[in-house]
Amino acid sequence: MKYSRYGILFFLIAVIAAAAGLRFSGFFHAFDSTMKSNQTSQPILVFAAAGTAAPMQELAELYDRHNSTKIQLNLASSATLAKQITAGADWDVFISANRQWMDSVLEQSSLNPDGVVNLLKDRLALVVPADGKPFAFSTVDNSFATQFEGHLALGDPASVPAGIYARQALQKIGWWQDLSDNVIPAVDVAAARRYVESGQCRAGIVYLSAVKDSSKLKLIHVFDEALHDPIYFIAAANSNSRQGKQFLDFLAASAQAAKCFEHHGFAAVGSSEDRGQ
Repeated sequence: MKYSRYGILFFLIAVIAAAAGLRFSGFFHAFDSTMKSNQTSQPILVFAAAGTAAPMQELAELYDRHNSTKIQLNLASSATLAKQITAGADWDVFISANRQWMDSVLEQSSLNPDGVVNLLKDRLALVVPADGKPFAFSTVDNSFATQFEGHLALGDPASVPAGIYARQALQKIGWWQDLSDNVIPAVDVAAARRYVESGQCRAGIVYLSAVKDSSKLKLIHVFDEALHDPIYFIAAANSNSRQGKQFLDFLAASAQAAKCFEHHGFAAVGSSEDRGQ
């Protein structure tokens, strides 16, 4: 069978066009898949107070497994985190250990205050190394403050919430003046805890939840809540972050999150009504 030159030419053009179409189709499919992959792999940036490290690490892993996401935790003192955010750092969720640093972020952003929740509640505790040398302790007189020898670890009372609460309590009891020279200020409550666990400090004042999470600490005393401002870990999602809001909803409202927080010694609150004031 004979073919005309024009017939052969049209046939070749059709083959080339079809091949080109397949290549471009494959290119756009690959491009679309890459874009979708990039969207789903975008990490959720969670700035969380150092005192929440243990439960937040567990919950981040749990959430990632069930939602094909990647939670990226930034754990530090609330003061450090707030300053990073107000300096322009990208973030999706912020968990502060007091209202002061949350307010600092609210004042310099477009966040809606109604979206802020009191996520957790904690207590303040005096702890010592589990294998440390014992000493006398009593709240009925000033003997502890006047006779204590060694270093007392606190979060820096100038900025770290746990240290601010500790100073409030010691001042109200009347012990601050005698103990202030013994204080070793730490960059965050996690560092204060490590100072005690390692034996570098003879005692420390940290969150009660730290005792539950550490076999290296021994509980000596839990401070009366009337001695300091209520200890709430306050959380907010960036109003521009849908993924941040979804993760905060998980933290504040899911039974899994509540169980995890309580396992680590926190009282799960998850309420926007109770402002902790």
